[in-house]
Amino acid sequence: MEPLPKAFLLPIDDSEDSLRPIRFLTSLYPERSHISLTLHYLMPPLPPVYKEKDRTEAQIAQKKAFVQAREEAARKACQRAKKVLVESGFSEEVIHEFVQEKELSVAHHACRLADIKRVDAVVIQKQTSSRLEGFLKGDHTSALLHHCLVSPIWFVDDETDPSKAVVCLADNDPSLRALDHALFMLEETPTLIEIVHFSRKASRPLVSALDPLDPDLAQWLRTSGTGYGPFFAKARETALASGVAPERVHISVQPSRGKLPNEILSYANRAGAGIVVLGHGGSGGTWGFLKSSITKRILTDFRHQAVWVNQ
Repeated sequence: MEPLPKAFLLPIDDSEDSLRPIRFLTSLYPERSHISLTLHYLMPPLPPVYKEKDRTEAQIAQKKAFVQAREEAARKACQRAKKVLVESGFSEEVIHEFVQEKELSVAHHACRLADIKRVDAVVIQKQTSSRLEGFLKGDHTSALLHHCLVSPIWFVDDETDPSKAVVCLADNDPSLRALDHALFMLEETPTLIEIVHFSRKASRPLVSALDPLDPDLAQWLRTSGTGYGPFFAKARETALASGVAPERVHISVQPSRGKLPNEILSYANRAGAGIVVLGHGGSGGTWGFLKSSITKRILTDFRHQAVWVNQ
């Protein structure tokens, strides 16, 4: 069966770092004929002095030079990105460019375009600054989660192994949407998928195939984990109805002491999972995303992985 088309938005700038997610996409999708990408480049805005009606001849000449320079920079950035994509096996026909003047934040522009283009994910390189540096320089992470309420975001670090994905299952709808997204995006890949729920009520790990459910896990859902039964049932139903072969998917419960960010990343590392999938609830689309949240901590601390966030 032919894989369904998938579309990505890749924000780029003049740096090589912005192109690093391409390596992740090429390793995740060995066959790329159904993949399309939109390169998104923001040009610096015109300085206010160039927008004034009464300008000197020198200012007019300076404006012309400024406009030409930024257009040349945009052309070079897109050309370099297309070259890397073509060398990585993408056809020129599936690579699109969108260049615009920066009027708002990078995140605002990217998320607005993602919604217009109806892409399946925004793919962006992880920022490597420390928490303090991110605060001082302006970390895009929080802004992306604030504005991208519809489009999933893939934060990608270097040297990511896409052979296994851990999908975090919680008792909320965003985590079920995250699972549905992961199943769709991974259906034509060989990536193994583990749906994981972390619980203080679990005294030991419980791992099961999708169907039939392991008796120990089924017993836990009837007793200690009784409140999570509907979410496990919906997760299994979604996975079994997807295009992913059932033998590629397992579901598990892992003991938790309440330190979820560390536990999720530690478990993903032990399991050899290069992809971590999260459902981020936020607070009704408002600035409910705090620095102490699970999502924020994971996006700050993850290394050599890709973290996919759905809302």
